[in-house]
Amino acid sequence: MMRVAAINDLSGLGKCSLVADISVFSAMGIGTCAVPTAVLSAQTGFSSYYCKDLTGIIPEYKANYEKQKAAFDGIITGFMLNEAQAKSALEFIKAFKTENTHVLVDPVLGDDGERYMNFSDSLLNAIKEMVKEADIITPNITELCLLADVDPGEYHKYSGEKLIDYVLKVSDDIRGKSKQMIAVTGIPVSEEGEVGNLVISDGEHGFIKSRTNGVHYSGTGDLFAAIIMGGILNGMTILDAAKLAGDFIRASAEDAAKDGTLGIEGVAFEKNLGMLIR
Repeated sequence: MMRVAAINDLSGLGKCSLVADISVFSAMGIGTCAVPTAVLSAQTGFSSYYCKDLTGIIPEYKANYEKQKAAFDGIITGFMLNEAQAKSALEFIKAFKTENTHVLVDPVLGDDGERYMNFSDSLLNAIKEMVKEADIITPNITELCLLADVDPGEYHKYSGEKLIDYVLKVSDDIRGKSKQMIAVTGIPVSEEGEVGNLVISDGEHGFIKSRTNGVHYSGTGDLFAAIIMGGILNGMTILDAAKLAGDFIRASAEDAAKDGTLGIEGVAFEKNLGMLIR
């Protein structure tokens, strides 16, 4: 069985992070080796939550896995509390990355033009170093701008094709001459409730539109990143994996709306895991 090391937090309420990773990879026939960065009673969008920082665990996991000569088909990273965690995650990647290992970095830094509460310049710089080691990155449009050192709210100036051109330019600045794949999520398309994901790979790109109900649901970025990783490990192109992720998240959001689920509680992805079975 294929195996992915997932470096992410474990939240009780909110259905995100490692809960999303483990669920998606299991459905897609992939084993998950969880490397927790923190344990939270609820994801940070809740009005109150308990958080246990597990920064020191990552180096211990790395040392133990090296003793066991563990190998991973993929390494995926998500929420990092601080610079120290990001640096430890980078060392983990360097220790286990081979020419056959797919590395996906989800640079969790902000959304909707705003930085998250744990953001710092030192964390940003550490995540930039992680991004250099990645084969695939899955930023939202705000995070893409932060990685490129441009104003994260600047994209609001553009719309339509001009916005797509802007995202492509910023993505190219990050990729340079590398063959790194980028899937930029949450790009506003119209006032009618459509958003898009722009997938860039080897000089080509594809734009996938999807309707939303206007609710911001917890964990959709984690689900998207995990499906991208799972799809690629199962032989899919990144574009096809992104289409699958979009369909899966849309169906899960529709079910969450029918159930009256609040956005902070996450989408009803459990009902749709059958879509991911390969």
